[in-house]
Amino acid sequence: MTAQASPAKRAAAEKAAEIVAEAVESGSVSRLGVGTGSTTRLALQLLAERLGVERLGRLRLYASSLDTLLAIRGMGLEAYTAIPRGGLDLYFDGADEVAVEAGSCMILKGRGAAMTREKLLAYNSRRVIIVVDETKLSRSLGEKGRPLPVEVLPAAVEAVVWALEARGVPARPRGGCGCRDGPAVTDNCGVVVDVEPWGRMDVFEVEAFLETMPGVVEHGLFIGYADEVVVGRRDGSAGVVECRRTRVNPGLRRGWPS
Repeated sequence: MTAQASPAKRAAAEKAAEIVAEAVESGSVSRLGVGTGSTTRLALQLLAERLGVERLGRLRLYASSLDTLLAIRGMGLEAYTAIPRGGLDLYFDGADEVAVEAGSCMILKGRGAAMTREKLLAYNSRRVIIVVDETKLSRSLGEKGRPLPVEVLPAAVEAVVWALEARGVPARPRGGCGCRDGPAVTDNCGVVVDVEPWGRMDVFEVEAFLETMPGVVEHGLFIGYADEVVVGRRDGSAGVVECRRTRVNPGLRRGWPS
């Protein structure tokens, strides 16, 4: 994977590994969340090279998907999926698209169908770092035409699609994954419905609509969840965009006992 990564992706992963390693070495991280996807996987590999597998193994690692859980265990380390009381110290993950508007980092995730657990980890982490290459940046979310993934209870799929279509929003269960017959299913046994709201509903309108719809488990809009976005560039450099964080477990902000 390392040899196949583009210069921009590798630059992003290297910068993320550097930031996370510094946080670990400062003593501020004992619970670390790991996202899903190729950029995150590369960042994890580079983090292990920086810290050493033994040092990384002294952290309590939390995986956002079965794919990530197996990858971590494949390194000889243990990982967990249940969110602990007290939350996590840091979580890093990739994204499918990122737009920065008025200081808020608006993020689209879910191509890998792990958005529900990814959002759980992000919401329950003190610090959230999103790692992307510059091809994932856009001026406004939806500009690249990627669908918005929505996890739906199996019994609600037709009703949710019907409700969205009644609002003029195309929606369809994701199929053609090549590994099974039928629609794509998440680690939570939910069905992935790909929605195309762009140009029909604004981001906040579609977020509110989905969050009030019975049968919707979660969706791939991450608005206000990130503290920083690491961006890798084609020339091999990387930068960090600071975000205004608005979505976080209040227990983390108030310092409630764990």
